Amino acid sequence: MTAEKRQNGDDQTADRVLAVPCEGDDLLALFALDTGDRLGEVPVGSHPVHATTCRGRTVVATMGERTVTAVDPSGEVTRIETGVLGPSHFAAANGELYVSCSAGDALAVVDPNALTLVDRVAVGAEPHELAVATGGDRLYSGSRREGVVDVVDTETHERIGAVDAGPDARVQGVALSPDGDRGYAVDQRGARVVAFEVGGDVGRDAASADPIYGEAAVGADPYDLVATEDRVFVPGRGDGVVHEFDRDLEPIAVHEGFSRPVDLLEIAGERWVLDADAARLRSLDGAVVETPAPGLVATPVGGGRLAVSHYDDDRVSLVDVDGGTVWSADAPAYPFGSVVV
Repeated sequence: MTAEKRQNGDDQTADRVLAVPCEGDDLLALFALDTGDRLGEVPVGSHPVHATTCRGRTVVATMGERTVTAVDPSGEVTRIETGVLGPSHFAAANGELYVSCSAGDALAVVDPNALTLVDRVAVGAEPHELAVATGGDRLYSGSRREGVVDVVDTETHERIGAVDAGPDARVQGVALSPDGDRGYAVDQRGARVVAFEVGGDVGRDAASADPIYGEAAVGADPYDLVATEDRVFVPGRGDGVVHEFDRDLEPIAVHEGFSRPVDLLEIAGERWVLDADAARLRSLDGAVVETPAPGLVATPVGGGRLAVSHYDDDRVSLVDVDGGTVWSADAPAYPFGSVVV
Protein backbone atom coordinates (compact mmCIF):
# COMPACT_ATOMS: atom_id res chain seq x y z
CA MET A 1 0.00 0.00 0.00
CA THR A 2 1.55 3.26 -1.07
CA ALA A 3 1.66 6.39 1.06
CA GLU A 4 -0.53 8.13 -1.53
CA LYS A 5 -3.23 5.48 -1.21
CA ARG A 6 -3.10 5.74 2.58
CA GLN A 7 -3.52 9.50 2.39
CA ASN A 8 -6.48 9.11 0.04
CA GLY A 9 -8.18 6.78 2.49
CA ASP A 10 -7.95 3.66 0.29
CA ASP A 11 -6.52 1.64 3.17
CA GLN A 12 -9.49 1.22 5.48
CA THR A 13 -7.33 -0.12 8.32
CA ALA A 14 -4.50 2.44 8.41
CA ASP A 15 -4.12 4.36 11.69
CA ARG A 16 -7.06 2.52 13.26
CA VAL A 17 -6.90 0.55 16.49
CA LEU A 18 -8.57 -2.74 17.34
CA ALA A 19 -9.62 -2.79 21.00
CA VAL A 20 -10.25 -6.29 22.36
CA PRO A 21 -11.63 -7.09 25.84
CA CYS A 22 -9.76 -10.13 27.16
CA GLU A 23 -11.90 -11.87 29.73
CA GLY A 24 -9.23 -14.07 31.27
CA ASP A 25 -6.74 -11.29 32.08
CA ASP A 26 -9.14 -8.40 32.82
CA LEU A 27 -7.55 -6.26 30.11
CA LEU A 28 -8.46 -4.25 27.04
CA ALA A 29 -5.75 -5.17 24.52
CA LEU A 30 -4.94 -2.71 21.72
CA PHE A 31 -3.66 -3.72 18.27
CA ALA A 32 -2.80 -1.73 15.14
CA LEU A 33 -5.56 -2.80 12.79
CA ASP A 34 -3.42 -2.74 9.64
CA THR A 35 -0.41 -4.66 11.01
CA GLY A 36 -1.48 -6.48 14.18
CA ASP A 37 1.27 -4.80 16.20
CA ARG A 38 0.51 -4.83 19.91
CA LEU A 39 0.08 -1.22 21.03
CA GLY A 40 -0.60 -1.77 24.71
CA GLU A 41 -3.19 -2.87 27.20
CA VAL A 42 -5.47 -1.20 29.72
CA PRO A 43 -6.72 -2.83 32.96
CA VAL A 44 -10.51 -2.50 32.85
CA GLY A 45 -11.89 -4.74 35.62
CA SER A 46 -13.10 -8.27 36.13
CA HIS A 47 -14.25 -10.41 33.19
CA PRO A 48 -14.51 -7.85 30.36
CA VAL A 49 -16.59 -9.24 27.50
CA HIS A 50 -18.21 -6.74 25.13
CA ALA A 51 -17.18 -3.23 24.18
CA THR A 52 -18.68 -0.31 22.31
CA THR A 53 -17.54 3.15 21.23
CA CYS A 54 -19.32 6.29 22.35
CA ARG A 55 -18.30 9.96 22.31
CA GLY A 56 -14.76 9.04 21.30
CA ARG A 57 -14.33 6.59 24.17
CA THR A 58 -14.23 2.82 24.33
CA VAL A 59 -16.70 1.51 26.90
CA VAL A 60 -16.23 -2.02 28.24
CA ALA A 61 -18.72 -4.27 30.03
CA THR A 62 -17.05 -6.04 32.96
CA MET A 63 -19.30 -8.93 33.95
CA GLY A 64 -17.47 -9.62 37.19
CA GLU A 65 -18.16 -6.18 38.66
CA ARG A 66 -20.86 -3.60 39.27
CA THR A 67 -19.27 -1.15 36.85
CA VAL A 68 -18.59 -0.47 33.23
CA THR A 69 -15.26 1.04 32.24
CA ALA A 70 -14.74 3.96 29.85
CA VAL A 71 -11.31 4.42 28.26
CA ASP A 72 -10.58 7.72 26.49
CA PRO A 73 -8.04 8.04 23.65
CA SER A 74 -5.30 9.08 26.08
CA GLY A 75 -5.77 5.87 28.07
CA GLU A 76 -7.50 7.51 31.03
CA VAL A 77 -9.91 5.10 32.71
CA THR A 78 -13.25 6.03 34.29
CA ARG A 79 -15.33 3.49 36.22
CA ILE A 80 -19.09 4.00 35.98
CA GLU A 81 -21.09 2.37 38.75
CA THR A 82 -24.08 0.29 37.66
CA GLY A 83 -25.06 -0.71 41.20
CA VAL A 84 -25.83 -4.26 40.08
CA LEU A 85 -23.62 -7.13 38.98
CA GLY A 86 -22.97 -8.54 35.55
CA PRO A 87 -22.78 -5.81 32.84
CA SER A 88 -22.85 -7.61 29.52
CA HIS A 89 -24.36 -6.04 26.36
CA PHE A 90 -24.72 -2.44 25.16
CA ALA A 91 -27.30 -0.49 23.17
CA ALA A 92 -27.59 3.25 22.46
CA ALA A 93 -30.92 5.08 22.52
CA ASN A 94 -31.88 8.75 22.84
CA GLY A 95 -28.30 9.81 23.47
CA GLU A 96 -27.88 7.38 26.38
CA LEU A 97 -26.10 4.08 26.74
CA TYR A 98 -28.04 1.06 28.02
CA VAL A 99 -26.20 -1.87 29.61
CA SER A 100 -27.82 -5.21 30.38
CA CYS A 101 -26.74 -6.45 33.83
CA SER A 102 -27.40 -10.17 33.76
CA ALA A 103 -26.79 -10.88 37.44
CA GLY A 104 -28.70 -7.81 38.60
CA ASP A 105 -31.92 -8.28 36.59
CA ALA A 106 -31.73 -4.68 35.41
CA LEU A 107 -30.60 -2.34 32.68
CA ALA A 108 -28.19 0.41 33.67
CA VAL A 109 -28.69 3.73 31.86
CA VAL A 110 -25.45 5.70 31.44
CA ASP A 111 -24.85 9.31 30.39
CA PRO A 112 -21.96 8.90 27.90
CA ASN A 113 -20.92 12.54 28.25
CA ALA A 114 -20.82 12.83 32.04
CA LEU A 115 -19.89 9.13 32.44
CA THR A 116 -22.42 8.72 35.22
CA LEU A 117 -25.29 6.39 36.00
CA VAL A 118 -28.59 8.04 35.10
CA ASP A 119 -31.04 5.32 36.07
CA ARG A 120 -31.69 1.61 36.40
CA VAL A 121 -34.62 -0.21 34.84
CA ALA A 122 -35.84 -3.44 36.46
CA VAL A 123 -36.46 -6.10 33.80
CA GLY A 124 -36.86 -9.87 33.58
CA ALA A 125 -34.23 -12.05 35.21
CA GLU A 126 -30.89 -12.44 33.41
CA PRO A 127 -31.26 -9.77 30.72
CA HIS A 128 -28.96 -10.40 27.81
CA GLU A 129 -29.23 -9.11 24.22
CA LEU A 130 -30.73 -5.67 23.54
CA ALA A 131 -32.38 -4.19 20.45
CA VAL A 132 -33.55 -0.62 19.84
CA ALA A 133 -36.52 0.45 17.71
CA THR A 134 -35.82 2.55 14.63
CA GLY A 135 -37.02 5.76 16.25
CA GLY A 136 -35.14 5.09 19.46
CA ASP A 137 -38.26 5.34 21.63
CA ARG A 138 -38.42 1.66 22.58
CA LEU A 139 -35.78 -0.80 23.71
CA TYR A 140 -36.28 -4.58 23.74
CA SER A 141 -34.43 -6.74 26.26
CA GLY A 142 -34.38 -10.54 26.27
CA SER A 143 -34.72 -12.35 29.61
CA ARG A 144 -32.99 -15.72 29.76
CA ARG A 145 -34.63 -16.85 33.00
CA GLU A 146 -38.18 -15.56 32.55
CA GLY A 147 -38.56 -16.21 28.82
CA VAL A 148 -39.83 -12.78 27.86
CA VAL A 149 -38.76 -9.79 25.80
CA ASP A 150 -39.14 -6.75 28.01
CA VAL A 151 -40.26 -3.50 26.40
CA VAL A 152 -38.68 -0.32 27.81
CA ASP A 153 -39.74 3.27 27.13
CA THR A 154 -36.44 5.08 26.59
CA GLU A 155 -37.92 8.50 27.37
CA THR A 156 -39.19 7.57 30.83
CA HIS A 157 -36.82 4.66 31.56
CA GLU A 158 -39.85 2.52 32.40
CA ARG A 159 -40.55 -1.10 31.63
CA ILE A 160 -43.95 -0.79 29.99
CA GLY A 161 -44.60 -4.50 29.47
CA ALA A 162 -43.21 -7.71 28.03
CA VAL A 163 -43.67 -10.07 25.12
CA ASP A 164 -44.05 -13.66 26.35
CA ALA A 165 -41.95 -15.99 24.19
CA GLY A 166 -43.74 -19.10 25.48
CA PRO A 167 -43.69 -21.62 28.35
CA ASP A 168 -40.19 -22.45 29.63
CA ALA A 169 -38.56 -20.22 26.99
CA ARG A 170 -34.99 -19.00 27.51
CA VAL A 171 -34.67 -15.85 25.44
CA GLN A 172 -31.14 -15.41 24.19
CA GLY A 173 -30.84 -13.34 21.02
CA VAL A 174 -33.18 -10.42 20.22
CA ALA A 175 -33.24 -8.50 16.93
CA LEU A 176 -35.45 -6.12 14.98
CA SER A 177 -35.88 -5.95 11.22
CA PRO A 178 -34.12 -2.92 9.68
CA ASP A 179 -37.49 -1.31 8.89
CA GLY A 180 -38.51 -1.66 12.54
CA ASP A 181 -41.76 -3.49 11.78
CA ARG A 182 -40.88 -6.87 13.23
CA GLY A 183 -39.06 -8.23 16.24
CA TYR A 184 -37.49 -11.66 16.66
CA ALA A 185 -36.33 -13.63 19.69
CA VAL A 186 -34.38 -16.87 19.99
CA ASP A 187 -35.63 -19.42 22.52
CA GLN A 188 -32.44 -21.29 23.34
CA ARG A 189 -34.10 -23.94 25.49
CA GLY A 190 -36.87 -24.71 23.00
CA ALA A 191 -34.69 -24.50 19.86
CA ARG A 192 -37.08 -22.09 18.19
CA VAL A 193 -37.36 -18.53 16.95
CA VAL A 194 -40.43 -16.37 17.49
CA ALA A 195 -41.57 -13.25 15.66
CA PHE A 196 -43.43 -10.48 17.45
CA GLU A 197 -45.06 -7.20 16.54
CA VAL A 198 -43.17 -4.00 17.24
CA GLY A 199 -44.98 -0.82 18.17
CA GLY A 200 -45.73 1.75 20.84
CA ASP A 201 -48.31 -0.37 22.66
CA VAL A 202 -46.78 -3.81 22.14
CA GLY A 203 -46.10 -5.46 25.45
CA ARG A 204 -48.27 -3.15 27.54
CA ASP A 205 -50.22 -5.08 30.14
CA ALA A 206 -53.73 -5.74 28.82
CA ALA A 207 -53.28 -3.06 26.15
CA SER A 208 -52.84 -5.29 23.11
CA ALA A 209 -53.55 -8.78 21.87
CA ASP A 210 -50.86 -11.45 21.88
CA PRO A 211 -48.02 -9.83 19.89
CA ILE A 212 -46.50 -13.18 18.85
CA TYR A 213 -47.46 -13.77 15.23
CA GLY A 214 -45.18 -16.64 14.25
CA GLU A 215 -42.60 -19.17 15.37
CA ALA A 216 -40.37 -21.82 13.81
CA ALA A 217 -38.08 -24.64 14.91
CA VAL A 218 -34.33 -24.16 14.50
CA GLY A 219 -31.17 -26.15 15.19
CA ALA A 220 -30.26 -27.23 18.72
CA ASP A 221 -28.73 -24.71 21.14
CA PRO A 222 -29.38 -21.51 19.18
CA TYR A 223 -27.70 -18.48 20.66
CA ASP A 224 -28.20 -15.47 18.41
CA LEU A 225 -29.87 -14.46 15.15
CA VAL A 226 -29.50 -12.01 12.29
CA ALA A 227 -32.45 -10.11 10.81
CA THR A 228 -32.08 -8.39 7.41
CA GLU A 229 -34.61 -6.60 5.20
CA ASP A 230 -36.11 -9.85 3.96
CA ARG A 231 -34.40 -12.71 5.78
CA VAL A 232 -33.89 -14.13 9.27
CA PHE A 233 -30.90 -16.41 9.95
CA VAL A 234 -30.52 -18.53 13.08
CA PRO A 235 -27.36 -20.61 13.69
CA GLY A 236 -27.96 -23.84 15.63
CA ARG A 237 -24.74 -24.51 17.52
CA GLY A 238 -25.68 -28.02 18.61
CA ASP A 239 -26.62 -29.30 15.13
CA GLY A 240 -24.13 -27.46 12.93
CA VAL A 241 -26.84 -25.85 10.81
CA VAL A 242 -28.05 -22.36 9.90
CA HIS A 243 -31.79 -21.94 9.32
CA GLU A 244 -32.86 -19.29 6.83
CA PHE A 245 -36.40 -17.85 6.88
CA ASP A 246 -38.30 -15.05 5.22
CA ARG A 247 -39.42 -12.15 7.41
CA ASP A 248 -42.59 -14.05 8.38
CA LEU A 249 -40.54 -17.09 9.47
CA GLU A 250 -41.53 -19.17 6.47
CA PRO A 251 -38.65 -21.63 5.83
CA ILE A 252 -36.34 -20.93 2.90
CA ALA A 253 -33.32 -23.19 3.50
CA VAL A 254 -31.35 -25.17 6.05
CA HIS A 255 -27.62 -24.71 5.51
CA GLU A 256 -25.61 -27.70 6.75
CA GLY A 257 -21.99 -28.72 7.10
CA PHE A 258 -20.87 -26.47 9.93
CA SER A 259 -19.36 -27.63 13.23
CA ARG A 260 -20.58 -25.06 15.78
CA PRO A 261 -21.91 -21.99 13.98
CA VAL A 262 -22.11 -19.00 16.31
CA ASP A 263 -22.63 -15.97 14.10
CA LEU A 264 -23.41 -14.88 10.56
CA LEU A 265 -21.93 -11.73 9.04
CA GLU A 266 -22.40 -9.96 5.73
CA ILE A 267 -19.03 -9.18 4.17
CA ALA A 268 -18.40 -8.01 0.60
CA GLY A 269 -21.97 -8.88 -0.40
CA GLU A 270 -21.84 -12.46 0.89
CA ARG A 271 -23.07 -14.00 4.13
CA TRP A 272 -20.31 -15.75 6.05
CA VAL A 273 -20.64 -18.06 9.03
CA LEU A 274 -18.27 -17.94 12.01
CA ASP A 275 -17.64 -21.44 13.36
CA ALA A 276 -16.44 -21.89 16.95
CA ASP A 277 -15.18 -25.44 16.31
CA ALA A 278 -13.59 -25.05 12.88
CA ALA A 279 -10.62 -22.92 11.80
CA ARG A 280 -12.41 -21.37 8.87
CA LEU A 281 -15.10 -19.02 7.65
CA ARG A 282 -17.63 -20.50 5.25
CA SER A 283 -20.16 -18.60 3.21
CA LEU A 284 -23.71 -19.81 2.72
CA ASP A 285 -22.75 -20.29 -0.93
CA GLY A 286 -19.98 -22.73 0.03
CA ALA A 287 -16.85 -20.56 -0.25
CA VAL A 288 -14.23 -21.27 2.45
CA VAL A 289 -11.54 -19.08 4.00
CA GLU A 290 -9.11 -20.74 6.38
CA THR A 291 -8.34 -18.98 9.68
CA PRO A 292 -5.52 -19.56 12.19
CA ALA A 293 -7.93 -21.06 14.76
CA PRO A 294 -11.68 -21.33 15.41
CA GLY A 295 -13.33 -17.99 16.13
CA LEU A 296 -15.94 -17.18 18.75
CA VAL A 297 -16.55 -13.48 17.97
CA ALA A 298 -15.89 -11.45 14.83
CA THR A 299 -16.11 -7.75 13.97
CA PRO A 300 -16.43 -6.52 10.35
CA VAL A 301 -13.92 -3.71 9.76
CA GLY A 302 -14.68 -2.80 6.13
CA GLY A 303 -12.95 -3.61 2.87
CA GLY A 304 -14.01 -7.27 2.94
CA ARG A 305 -12.18 -7.87 6.21
CA LEU A 306 -13.10 -8.83 9.74
CA ALA A 307 -11.29 -9.10 13.06
CA VAL A 308 -11.68 -12.55 14.60
CA SER A 309 -11.26 -13.31 18.31
CA HIS A 310 -9.97 -16.86 18.82
CA TYR A 311 -11.25 -17.15 22.37
CA ASP A 312 -9.85 -20.57 23.28
CA ASP A 313 -6.51 -19.99 21.57
CA ASP A 314 -5.66 -16.53 22.98
CA ARG A 315 -5.20 -15.04 19.52
CA VAL A 316 -6.69 -12.26 17.42
CA SER A 317 -6.58 -12.19 13.62
CA LEU A 318 -7.49 -9.94 10.73
CA VAL A 319 -9.02 -12.00 7.92
CA ASP A 320 -9.75 -10.95 4.34
CA VAL A 321 -12.49 -13.03 2.72
CA ASP A 322 -10.67 -12.81 -0.62
CA GLY A 323 -7.04 -13.07 0.47
CA GLY A 324 -7.14 -15.05 3.72
CA THR A 325 -5.38 -14.14 6.95
CA VAL A 326 -3.74 -10.70 6.88
CA TRP A 327 -2.18 -11.04 10.34
CA SER A 328 -2.57 -13.06 13.53
CA ALA A 329 -1.27 -12.03 16.94
CA ASP A 330 -1.05 -13.40 20.46
CA ALA A 331 -3.55 -11.84 22.88
CA PRO A 332 -4.17 -11.91 26.61
CA ALA A 333 -6.40 -14.75 27.79
CA TYR A 334 -9.85 -15.23 26.26
CA PRO A 335 -10.23 -12.35 23.79
CA PHE A 336 -13.89 -11.54 23.20
CA GLY A 337 -16.00 -8.87 21.43
CA SER A 338 -13.76 -6.26 19.78
CA VAL A 339 -14.38 -2.74 18.48
CA VAL A 340 -12.44 -0.49 16.11
CA VAL A 341 -11.46 2.95 17.40
